[in-house]
Amino acid sequence: MLYPILLFVSTHFGDRNDLSIILVVATVLPLYFYFLADFGSLFGKHFYLFLLYSALLRITVVGSPAVWSDDIYRYLFDARIFLEGISPYRYTPQEFIGFIKGDHLGLEPLLSKMNSPNYYSVYPLLLQCFFLLGTLLGSILGSSFLGVQILLVAVDCLNLYLIRKLYPQTTMESYWLYFGNPIVIFEGISQMHPEILLVTGFLLLFGARSVGSRILFFFLLTQLKLNTFLFVLGFRWDRKLWVRLAAISGFSFIVWKVTVFSDLVSQGSAGIGLFFHSFRFAGILEPFFYLLLYPFRGEYLSGIFSFIILCCLYILCFKKDILFSFTLQSKFLFIYSLFLLFSPVIHPWYWIPWILFLVGKEKMGRLVAFVSFLAFLSYGLYVSIDFVYIHWVISILVLGYYGKKQINYFCKTTQNGED
Repeated sequence: MLYPILLFVSTHFGDRNDLSIILVVATVLPLYFYFLADFGSLFGKHFYLFLLYSALLRITVVGSPAVWSDDIYRYLFDARIFLEGISPYRYTPQEFIGFIKGDHLGLEPLLSKMNSPNYYSVYPLLLQCFFLLGTLLGSILGSSFLGVQILLVAVDCLNLYLIRKLYPQTTMESYWLYFGNPIVIFEGISQMHPEILLVTGFLLLFGARSVGSRILFFFLLTQLKLNTFLFVLGFRWDRKLWVRLAAISGFSFIVWKVTVFSDLVSQGSAGIGLFFHSFRFAGILEPFFYLLLYPFRGEYLSGIFSFIILCCLYILCFKKDILFSFTLQSKFLFIYSLFLLFSPVIHPWYWIPWILFLVGKEKMGRLVAFVSFLAFLSYGLYVSIDFVYIHWVISILVLGYYGKKQINYFCKTTQNGED
């Protein structure tokens, strides 16, 4: 029972501006997660007791404040504007507050805690609708946070059920990778990041039996986050299938264009274009470009250079059909792992889909625990900007070690196959 208590204390009383607290959370939660991996075997065949415990872990953090991430303030700001029938893409929050007289919508407290008051919204319409529902539920319960968290718990409990249904023969230790993961519970439920919804979309996609269903779920994914368009590379080559994928992707881009990108100039200068400028919450390889460009005052191009190389790698893999023999889940794992390596921005909650893609694979507990440690450790950047170098070196050492092991394993299995 100590694990849920630790989750409760970390999410309710944590402080991302205190390095000592960050170090304790980054160390203790992943350690408990790792050592509890064998705990699932105690349930034997009583999966629903294991499911109940996993749901309890999520309920434990409900009601926690947003003390680690401030993204929720922008979600709720957009939702309240949306409820008034006003497009959240038309004005920046700072502009909107200047236009209205008084604060009858209760937006000032949200604006004061927001990290992007002078930037246009980058969240797609489907995501806006979800937080709108959470806001409506919160108006009944007396707290918008509580409304959103309850919705996320309900969605993630559905995710747990779908994982069981999709991988019925998987061991409890493998289920634990997602069921008890501190990043999923901490970032997904407590801090209310919508990657939980992406997990639902991926699970529905993996479990779809018809081509039409898979295309529909792929469309829903692309309406939750822009980078999910990358996963089109995971579908096998079939001319008829790709014509339909191209059509649904085109339709999805149209929806993005008339909503988020209704003003491309504004978005490029004070919106999603900010993503290409390094927040210093970087991937493993983007900092190399940052350091190379910094002496020439071109460090703001580091994200673009990193993405260009990533795109070249994707094209090479696609042309060489490197992923031909992989399952759809393994293809997505490969595609997303490359994205995490090269992306200009990697926040802790970005790892949630990656964790899902590992479910069903055995002996991954230690790797996931180390990744959870690195994800929590990245909060040190809020304390000191120079902490990025410490985090970067540790990340290279840890992930480099596991990357080398995986490459060696791949080479051995390939050679054995050829023999």
